Amino acid sequence: MTTYTNHGTGEVVETEPRPFDQILRELGEGSTLSELSEAMFDVIQRVQETSKAGQVSLTLHVGFDGQGRLVVKDEIKKKLPEFNRPETRFFVDKTGNASRRDPNQPVLPSLDDKRTQREAQNS
Repeated sequence: MTTYTNHGTGEVVETEPRPFDQILRELGEGSTLSELSEAMFDVIQRVQETSKAGQVSLTLHVGFDGQGRLVVKDEIKKKLPEFNRPETRFFVDKTGNASRRDPNQPVLPSLDDKRTQREAQNS
């Protein structure tokens, strides 16, 4: 039991808070609960795929409209865990650019270079 004071009349009553799940079912005429279920499902799937943690958040903004009614606006956010991205390592060449070739290693002739040389000799 908890005490509620009616701010309009000053009346104080003992009451039980309404179960939150009942309010949740009514938010957005039921669409909020459906969106939360879908968001949770999406996060569960991605957590299984990545083995990383995800997150579903529900924020309720509660206001008063000045006419005796509460205004409740919901905000749902989901944070899906990211897949691992591959790393690529580069060397820095003589001109300061990224290069996959080690500038300290001599250049080995490739098969294409040998073919080009043979073709030039045969012509």
